[in-house]
Amino acid sequence: MARIIIIDGNSLLFRAFFATSFGDGPLLQTSTNIPTNAIVAFSNMLMNILKTMNKDDGIFVAFDAGKHTFRHKEYDKYKANRKPTPPELLTQMPIARELLSSLNIPYYENEEIEADDIAGIMAKKASKLNYDVEIYTSDKDYLQLIDDKIHINLIKKGLSDIHIMNYDSFKQEYGIEPIQITDYKGLRGDSSDNLPGIPKVGDKTALELIKKFGSLENIIKEAPNMKSKVGESIVTNYKLGEMCKDLAIIRTNQEIPFEVKDVIYNGYQFNKVNDFAIKYELKRLTQRLPKDLLIQDENVKKIIESTQIKDTTKLDLKNGYGLGINVSNDNYHDAELYGFSITIGSTTYYLDYEDAKKDKKFIDSLNNKEIKKYCYDFKSIMVVLSRYSIDIDGLFFDLLLANYLLDSSIQDKYDYIMKFNNIDVSYVYEDNSLFNQGNKKLSDSESYYSLFLNEEVTQKLKRKEQYDLLISMEQPLTIVLAKMEIEGFPIDKEILLSFKDEYSKKINSLEQEIYRLAGVEFNISSPKQVGDILYTKLKLKDTKKGSTSLSALKNLIDEHPIVPLILEYRKYSKLVSTYVDGLVPFIKADGKIHATFNQAVTTTGRLSSSEPNLQNISVRDEEGKQIRKAFFYKEKDAYIMSLDYSQIELRVLAHLSNSKTMIDVFNKDEDIHTATAQKVFHINTVPTALQRRKAKAVNFGIVYGISDWGLSEQLEIPVSESREIISSFYEEFPEIKEYLNSLIKTASIKGFASTMFNRRRYLDELNDSNYQVREFAKRAAMNAPIQGSAADLIKLAMIKVDNELTINHYKSKIISQIHDEIILKTFEDEKDKVYKLVKDIMENIVKLKVKLKVDGGYAKTWFDAK
Repeated sequence: MARIIIIDGNSLLFRAFFATSFGDGPLLQTSTNIPTNAIVAFSNMLMNILKTMNKDDGIFVAFDAGKHTFRHKEYDKYKANRKPTPPELLTQMPIARELLSSLNIPYYENEEIEADDIAGIMAKKASKLNYDVEIYTSDKDYLQLIDDKIHINLIKKGLSDIHIMNYDSFKQEYGIEPIQITDYKGLRGDSSDNLPGIPKVGDKTALELIKKFGSLENIIKEAPNMKSKVGESIVTNYKLGEMCKDLAIIRTNQEIPFEVKDVIYNGYQFNKVNDFAIKYELKRLTQRLPKDLLIQDENVKKIIESTQIKDTTKLDLKNGYGLGINVSNDNYHDAELYGFSITIGSTTYYLDYEDAKKDKKFIDSLNNKEIKKYCYDFKSIMVVLSRYSIDIDGLFFDLLLANYLLDSSIQDKYDYIMKFNNIDVSYVYEDNSLFNQGNKKLSDSESYYSLFLNEEVTQKLKRKEQYDLLISMEQPLTIVLAKMEIEGFPIDKEILLSFKDEYSKKINSLEQEIYRLAGVEFNISSPKQVGDILYTKLKLKDTKKGSTSLSALKNLIDEHPIVPLILEYRKYSKLVSTYVDGLVPFIKADGKIHATFNQAVTTTGRLSSSEPNLQNISVRDEEGKQIRKAFFYKEKDAYIMSLDYSQIELRVLAHLSNSKTMIDVFNKDEDIHTATAQKVFHINTVPTALQRRKAKAVNFGIVYGISDWGLSEQLEIPVSESREIISSFYEEFPEIKEYLNSLIKTASIKGFASTMFNRRRYLDELNDSNYQVREFAKRAAMNAPIQGSAADLIKLAMIKVDNELTINHYKSKIISQIHDEIILKTFEDEKDKVYKLVKDIMENIVKLKVKLKVDGGYAKTWFDAK
């Protein structure tokens, strides 16, 4: 059966406001200081409700107009006990109406009657028409409306704890009829409305009287016969009881200018919601819209039809075009090229590869940098075409990278198109029986929408002052990354397999010794079986509820000789699975790994890599580091060059926080961890190795907003000691504490954290009602500007290095980037010049208050280059 959902607007807005008004931070607000915390929470609840709606369901919101109604005239103390509405919430009341209008959700308010009267009128109308009615409120007055079709969703706490009250559950809880709630309020009153009720009548007594006599009127009639203090009070105060009951009755016999048919929900128009979201800087609102309720804009193409052509003779390519490629699979390093989708104006054409390679006009246009290309993931196109010996230039707009800058949390490839631009591209996922090769509809959509959305997305980026990031950083970088992926990273398969043999022997030896100590064979890779051996069979001290995590095993390392062996076994097993079995399958016929560098995945702006993940190759563990020996060039004059930023994030922190002490340490080329240890532990001598290790942990931990508990776990020290260390650090580096606090405050107000280059990370979670979620968001707010700025510095350095190598005609080239390290292929006759050039670029890419320092070298293997 269809439903009508009715929302008590004021009730939910008050809940939304106070659920997101914390004593530990400012309210969320726009850049022009308009508070929006209640709107964010209110909209989240609306989205949750909308997602449950089906065809023919309706939705309606009832508001109080904020004026004195007939109830105030009858009783001048009605609601007089209520505190004034906070001005920050009053400001958001009209904005809530704007939100509903943008979503096409009908609402109503009337100065003569209250929200519960309006809601009650609509509820009874819908109930009579046999609709199921759901009312969302925190006001128990609404319980009187319950019947076999109406139930009340009582919001108990925050916005998530909802107590559903239908006829059966109401009867079970109260033992009376829903309509008798008014009799109950006549006896007991209602503190929230400042209704006193009849003195001396308690909850239990009120219910017993109603069950026995049926109504307040009957109770008053029988009161003289009760021979009790309660009876005396009723006789004395019956007028008060009658007034309280009357004021508590929801008036459903009034008229409102809405019928049930008027509240049937027909969906939202994206542009209306988007305009509202832009106006009040509510970035996540459009992401949460349920796409099945979207009213399609007739001016937007839902399905792109492309015309098959044999050549581009009749096409005007010189003014630029949208471009998509039709390939065999998602891994473009192996994908077969089937054809090209080309969009000019509003028309899309499809050119088969066999025809394209004979089309000189088209091939020449691809490599003409003056002809603008509008693409979705230009890097993938560049890499695929390189395997077919086709050069491409002229990237003008990359929709993937633009999407990423607008919101780095978007992971689904088509979320942006669907949710931000009023476009339904669900057909992309449909089975395409018309084409035997690849997914032509996919390439058509990428071609069409990259061109179609260019102007709108560009304007959004400009409004957020992020367009320069796209043009000066992300798009130039994508070309550098494509060249890296095409070049690949040399690796010797036989050396990798020799490591596997060596590690496998150690694993087998450890396995036998572990079995001997356990007295039984078991699966050492199974946490459950390891836990059974340690805690059940060997009876070791179990302080972490059967955990076999790294920290749990480290706590047991002195308890039994089997524990360090299990840790060793895990280490060598990971070396084999991650560094050998994880790399060998990705070695191509040219003896290289061609990893994919993910430019639009991390929320901070850092690059990641996949197939394989080169970031996994350890530099801390000696055996893991040995794997780097397998990376080398077999040519006699070819070398691997590695240059690595030294403590880049700490230097960025020193710069951004303007910490005089930290800046001075770096600029004097002193050891930051030694200096921190001396400050934190208040010593003038050289710190011990342990003190330096603790200082190092807190230095790097501060960047990630480490807690005293987190530091305690990392250093395996009491929480009290870690708390002391962190407190001492902030005392010695006060500017850092002030800066990190300012990051949280700014992000709470703006809704995002930003790097020194204006890359944004949106953090609506800072206003979440869940404490743990808020704490995570605070750490992200502190980390994003630091880690993101460091990532941006490295990106700029890579772009300039590649540019200088190209214009100076060096044979050397960038082949990889891992964490803060840039790796190059270089040659005997230019290695010294290139090393000096790259080091100079990296250290001077941006002028900071601290010196940037780069360490590195070159050698035959990656292992020896560092």
